Amino acid sequence: MHFSIESKILKTSCLTDILHACDGADYLNQNRLVQSLKISPPRRATSIYNLHFDIVHGCQLRCVGCPNSTLLPKIKRISVDDFNLFLGNIDVQRVHTMRLFNYGEPLLHKQLAAIVEQIPRQKWKTSIVEISTNGQKVNWGDFEDMLKLEVVNNLVISCDGDGSPEDYERLRPPSKWEKFIEFLERARELRDRWSPATQLMTRTVISDPKVKKTWYDLLHPLGWTPEFRGWMNLPDAQEHLSGRKTQVNKEVCFFLAESAQFSENPWHGEVNLLYVDWDGTVVPCCIHPQAAKLGNLREQTYNQILNGKQRRDFISSMKADRSSLSVCGNCEIGPPGDEGPSFRSVLEMHD
Repeated sequence: MHFSIESKILKTSCLTDILHACDGADYLNQNRLVQSLKISPPRRATSIYNLHFDIVHGCQLRCVGCPNSTLLPKIKRISVDDFNLFLGNIDVQRVHTMRLFNYGEPLLHKQLAAIVEQIPRQKWKTSIVEISTNGQKVNWGDFEDMLKLEVVNNLVISCDGDGSPEDYERLRPPSKWEKFIEFLERARELRDRWSPATQLMTRTVISDPKVKKTWYDLLHPLGWTPEFRGWMNLPDAQEHLSGRKTQVNKEVCFFLAESAQFSENPWHGEVNLLYVDWDGTVVPCCIHPQAAKLGNLREQTYNQILNGKQRRDFISSMKADRSSLSVCGNCEIGPPGDEGPSFRSVLEMHD
C-alpha cells in the first residue's frame, strides 16, 4: 500500500476503524501508533450480563401491551447452523443469563432441542439459560427432547391480568385459557421427569397487587412460582395499560450505557447487554424488536459490534436529538440511576 497509516487515520473516527484500516504490513506498528496518537484503545468485553437471542422472529399472539400487536411480524426461524455460527462470534468468556427470546415465541421453532444443544458447545460459558414462552403452541416431542438435555435452567410462561380466563384472553389474543393450563400441567410433568433442576416460573403483568392471591392460588399447586410486574409503556404497543401518559426520556438509555455506569452491579467488572434477532442482527434493547440495527453476528464479532461505527453513530444520534428517533423518541427508558417509570413499574409489583 502506498498510503501512510496517518493518511488513513484522517478518514476514520475511532481506534477500531483505525486498526481495521491498517493492512498486514502496518499491523506491527499498531501499538506504537496508538501510543503516539494518545488514543484510548477499544473496550474489549470479556463477559455479557444479559444475552437475549430470538431463535424465532415474531409471535403468533397480539398481546395488547406489546409492540408486536401493531408491527404484526411474520414468523421466521433461525437455522441450527446459523445459530451455532452466531454464537461462535460472541467473543467473550462468560455470559450470566442467556434468554432464547426477545420478542419472538421460541416454542414455534421446529428444532428446539437441536438449537438448545448448541449452547454448551460454545467456548464461552453461561450460568443461566432461560426460555420464556406464551405456552399456546407446543411440539411436545421436541419440547421433551429439549428438557432431556438439562441445559435450560429457567422455564418461564408469560400470563397477564387479574387471574381470570376472561382477562387473560382479552389481554393476550388469540390465547386460550385451557391451553395455558395444559402447558402448566404438562410442562411440569416433563420437567419432573427429565430436568428436575429446571425452575418453573411465570412473568405475570398486573395492575392491582390485590390480584396476586388469585394467581398464587392457581400457580403454586401446579408447581409454578409467579414473578409479578407492572405495565410498561412500550413504543408501538396497541395500548398502554399503565394508566399514565408516556414520559419520554431525553438521555442515552440504560441499554446503551457504558458498562462502568452500572456501578451497583459489577459482574466480572462490567455489565454488557446483547440483544440479537433471528438473522444475527444486533438490536439495542428488549423494549422494542428493532429500535435500530447495530451490526450483525454473521459478519462481525460481538466486540467489533460493541466498538463499531453503527452502534457509535446510533448513540451519537440519541445524544444529539433522541426525540427525532422513531422508536427511542417515544420511549421512557433512561440512563442507569434514572431509568424512568416503565423500568420502575417492572420492580414495583415484585414481592
